[in-house]
Amino acid sequence: MTNIKESFLIQDESKLELPEYIDRPEYVRNKSVGYSLQIAGWFVFMWLFMPLITVFFWWFEGKTIYQQMVIQAEPNSQLSLLNLTVMILLFICVLLLWASYNWVRFVGDERRTAPVEVDEQQLAISFKVNTADILNMQQAKNLTLYYDEKGMLEFFEANHQLKKRISA
Repeated sequence: MTNIKESFLIQDESKLELPEYIDRPEYVRNKSVGYSLQIAGWFVFMWLFMPLITVFFWWFEGKTIYQQMVIQAEPNSQLSLLNLTVMILLFICVLLLWASYNWVRFVGDERRTAPVEVDEQQLAISFKVNTADILNMQQAKNLTLYYDEKGMLEFFEANHQLKKRISA
């Protein structure tokens, strides 16, 4: 069983074909310039293409609505403009009534409370590790947790060093 389990783990990280800048922050420079270019690109996209797309959809849907509601609909049918308007107004009134009821019911009544603080001992018991390991995990800048197939914590890496193997 261990051979099957080990066959799924990649021992050589060079086979992952990860770019060098993922784990090396010195390769990522001028983040603000990159973010600014991204924002500028989105503004150009919205400025150029969104109005054209919007006009196309307004024209297409407007033509379809006019065809369905005015040309093909009969005045006394269930889908007449008057019946649709009444239904929409009725739904708006029901929604406003429901929102008003909830506002009157819950105004000034804060039911949510802050969660109870968990100390290191309780956290260590829930992860089934000792308190020293929890303190190491909390102080680590980078942390990787490894779980077994049953969802139990096997070991962890903190700051790119193997800290401790956890025995079950």
